[in-house]
Amino acid sequence: MPLPTRSNKLTQACEPAGKMDSECFSPMLDPFHTDLVKIIRDYLLEGTESKEVIKTEPYELNVYSKGSFLEPHAVNTLRNEKMFGSLVIAFAAKGRPSIGYVAFFSDVEHEVAPVISGHRITLTYNLYFDDGVNEDAIHEAFVALLENPEFLAEGGTLVFGLRHVYPIKRNLERVSIGMKSLHLIENYLKHLYGVLNGSDSVMYQSAYSLGFEPVLYLYYEWTGRVDRASPTSPPLGVITDKVIDFNEVQADMGEDLVDFAQREGGILVARGGGGKATMFDSRFESPELLEWVTPMTTFNRQEDVYPTDGPEDEPELRWVSGYVSLVVRIGKAGDRLAYPTVAELGRANLLKRQAEIDDES
Repeated sequence: MPLPTRSNKLTQACEPAGKMDSECFSPMLDPFHTDLVKIIRDYLLEGTESKEVIKTEPYELNVYSKGSFLEPHAVNTLRNEKMFGSLVIAFAAKGRPSIGYVAFFSDVEHEVAPVISGHRITLTYNLYFDDGVNEDAIHEAFVALLENPEFLAEGGTLVFGLRHVYPIKRNLERVSIGMKSLHLIENYLKHLYGVLNGSDSVMYQSAYSLGFEPVLYLYYEWTGRVDRASPTSPPLGVITDKVIDFNEVQADMGEDLVDFAQREGGILVARGGGGKATMFDSRFESPELLEWVTPMTTFNRQEDVYPTDGPEDEPELRWVSGYVSLVVRIGKAGDRLAYPTVAELGRANLLKRQAEIDDES
């Protein structure tokens, strides 16, 4: 049966390749107004992926005439790293109008068998995991904040709690020294930069594109002497660019979390002000003051225990938690890019520690 005139026009519009790209048509069918997205979530996805937000995006319209086919192929073109599959909707006009559909992952082999008669009309949608992030809005909001002369007029350190879960792992590296082969643990967070997702990635890229040096740190909050001093004392802590093994704390030598973290290259910090930090711990004479933009999350919390002296100097084990966060240092108003770099802070911290060691000797 020949197609109605409207369908013939559609066929002609899709020639010679038999397809029309998404910018050339506007489909009336939105999968979100059907049960298709729920079906994809329930039957195609598993585990945590089944709870992710899914976005559909029109890709192309295809018209296959009699004799047309598509050979088996395994991979549809990935538009970006968030794309995970395709949804193909086929239309049937015979009798009562209806549709058929198939959803599959991008690495699944698929084909179109030869059309025996009539036409095969399909709409293809790309499927994405989407966290609802508006990249332009985040970037514009960040720029507006920096342009406000009243916001951190003297500069400061912004901290963003990560909103997604990442694999925090300790990598073993084999190192040969003479005839011996040793396993060293590489605890740095470097591998995370390439796997940041959603708003975490957007915030990192936005800060970097503006000329800043966004850095991932673990924030360890110090609750030892602070809790015993005053319930209203400012939260003090240490930030480090690696996971610390606190089992190496030398409690018998009077060392605690702060001493050990400093020895490992950590930077002393204070949240929510910290102007009276030395009242609670003399080591926090000039901590780096942190301004939290988004709160800490437990998604990437690293927990450990360390030995310390308890009541009446009895030995005990104390829990310590580290929270992976994104840190962006900014300069004063009018000169935001005049901020202390990681290399400068590292040298200053090294000189400070060396001076302390010289004073103790």
